Amino acid sequence: MPLTTGRLSAASVLKLGKQHTETSYHMKGRSESGEEVSITLEESETEKDLGVLVDNRLSFKGHVAQATAKANKTIGIIRRSFEHLDREVFVQLYKSLARPILEYGHSVWQPQQKLLCKEIEDVQRRATKLISALSEKTYPERLAILKLPSLEHRRLRGDMIDLYKYMHGIYDTGNPNFQLAETKDTRGNSLKLYKPFCRLNVRSCFFAERVIPHWNSLPETVVTAPSVNSFKGRLDNFWADRPEKFSPTCYQ
Repeated sequence: MPLTTGRLSAASVLKLGKQHTETSYHMKGRSESGEEVSITLEESETEKDLGVLVDNRLSFKGHVAQATAKANKTIGIIRRSFEHLDREVFVQLYKSLARPILEYGHSVWQPQQKLLCKEIEDVQRRATKLISALSEKTYPERLAILKLPSLEHRRLRGDMIDLYKYMHGIYDTGNPNFQLAETKDTRGNSLKLYKPFCRLNVRSCFFAERVIPHWNSLPETVVTAPSVNSFKGRLDNFWADRPEKFSPTCYQ
């Protein structure tokens, strides 16, 4: 699958999948004299698309490393800028400056491995230690006191919000071909989705696959909410006692 980026002089192609072929790709360009020439695209292992680093194995290790490094630098600036941080100031600064870096584009790069999930969560874990009064408490305790859900929980919540928008036609785009499940089971909700079989682990982590079990477990009152804000409120109420909200599974 060729993806061309950059100027003609630096154009490259990113091949996805395990079956790498020796096929070369070309694109038309013009030489300095104005003559039309054929440019051979060099093969690249990673490419950046809309701020997300995509590698040829779709592991997104490079993107996670880039995001965590940038977020850590931001948190370092916050730490050096304030001699003392109270809870309210820290939460506002962290939610405004650092957390968006760790969550940008998560629907695409959702970590497949527990290690990558832990690397992302470690940034928030270390950040919450900036409040000296809470530094001796455990990470789940700090999150509960600050009312900061784990990043793992927030990614799943974001997935559910996106899926709600797909299911109710709010996104004006082609949906990922979700199919309603044909079942007589009255448990769950009336918008249950069919879960196809995934042969590869990487496929099971795609948005259109990973969201289905969680969506099917939601009650009718949540999935049929009349608006996005109503859905968010009902989802938060339903998941209020979810253990993973303050205790991410990547640490278990």
